[in-house]
Amino acid sequence: MLLEEWKQEKETMHLLSQILGKYKLEAAYQQPQWAHVPLDITLQGFTTGMLHCEDKDFSITVNLLDDEIEIRAGRNKSFIPLENGTTIKDYYEEIRDFLKQNGVTVEINTTPQEVEDTTPFEQDTTHHHYDSEISNKALDIMKFAYHAESTFIASLRTRKFQSGLFWGTFDISSAIINNVHRPFEDDDKVIERAAFDEEMIEFGFWFGDDQFKGPTFFVMSYPFAEDDFECHEDFPDGSYFDGDMGEFLLEVSDYGQDTVKSVEKFLYESYNLLQSYLNWEDCDHFHLPLKMRENHLD
Repeated sequence: MLLEEWKQEKETMHLLSQILGKYKLEAAYQQPQWAHVPLDITLQGFTTGMLHCEDKDFSITVNLLDDEIEIRAGRNKSFIPLENGTTIKDYYEEIRDFLKQNGVTVEINTTPQEVEDTTPFEQDTTHHHYDSEISNKALDIMKFAYHAESTFIASLRTRKFQSGLFWGTFDISSAIINNVHRPFEDDDKVIERAAFDEEMIEFGFWFGDDQFKGPTFFVMSYPFAEDDFECHEDFPDGSYFDGDMGEFLLEVSDYGQDTVKSVEKFLYESYNLLQSYLNWEDCDHFHLPLKMRENHLD
């Protein structure tokens, strides 16, 4: 699904994810590299998972299969229909009001971040586009990206964070973290100084933008790669390294099992080159088989 086919719906969905993400930012236990803020990809859509405020547990889920937002606070719950014409302002105010009525007093920064339009949620009547069929296609792609990344990273014997929806940039990413402290050079950049303070290799996916027409996987490192890499014959067709972005890239248009295998190969070969570039040591055990009975995913 090309971005131009659902640009308005994608922008509205992105802002919905930002509402959820802002609550998670304020009410999840903090972790390095912002690993506590991604939204979980689920069978139905994406969710904050369990959050906590004072003596209250709560969660917010965007259920794309059933076209609704589900909010839970303790034993109480509310459902908001996802409908074309309902604005971000409407969604935000219903979520906020239900939480307050049930004793959840989390205050969030309502200004969207890492997007061009920074209209606060409570003022945004521009974004109101929803299409159930498009949403289900988008969800299928999200789950595809989650499975493709997890196939590669899940069994690695190293510190990492698992695949999740980073709501600022609306990408689905995971990462391997090396235990080398490298503070970001500009401490005034609030996002970057927390995201980039240890050596890491990130594996991610996004739906496309002004430069990329559709779904694209990427692999990048911190410290940022400054060499110009060649994608050798072991890379899947279509792989390349963009020196300006400092990232390995692979655009995809099919979401079947063969593509999952190609993406896994792309992630693995990119990782090998970046691991060598960063001079990481003692990594041989990362890929040792787990001493478990194989399950149906192996």
